[in-house]
Amino acid sequence: MTPDLDLNRSQWTKTRGPITAIGTWLRLDGSFRPCMVLIRAGSELEDGLIPCVVTQDRAWVWSEEIGDPIEAARTAMQFADCLRLSLHDRRTLIFIASFINDMLGDLLSIPPYQPDTTPVVAEATMINHSTGRTVETEMRDV
Repeated sequence: MTPDLDLNRSQWTKTRGPITAIGTWLRLDGSFRPCMVLIRAGSELEDGLIPCVVTQDRAWVWSEEIGDPIEAARTAMQFADCLRLSLHDRRTLIFIASFINDMLGDLLSIPPYQPDTTPVVAEATMINHSTGRTVETEMRDV
């Protein structure tokens, strides 16, 4: 059985400060939809992990040009609570909204879901030490 949200199956993973963003797919109504999942950095294996999900069809909310700043702020506050970040620090909410906004291009570039057909033979992690950004990928046999 395939889980509704499998963080082990992802297109990309990027970390900035206390937050990790994962580009993956969410099963809704029987089909998989591209999404970005935010989790507290380093909490991937924690029990009780609460993922914060932004689906492609709701990405517009976070856009500086056409977004809904009230909805983005409300959601950023909920995300801060789930990520165990300060709810009372305005910079935290701005950080979350800015991080999501910066990742919109990556979110929109996630291709449609394809079931695994080849085995994973290796995993690679690339770290840019000057920015702190991390990208992880799986290598599959062809």
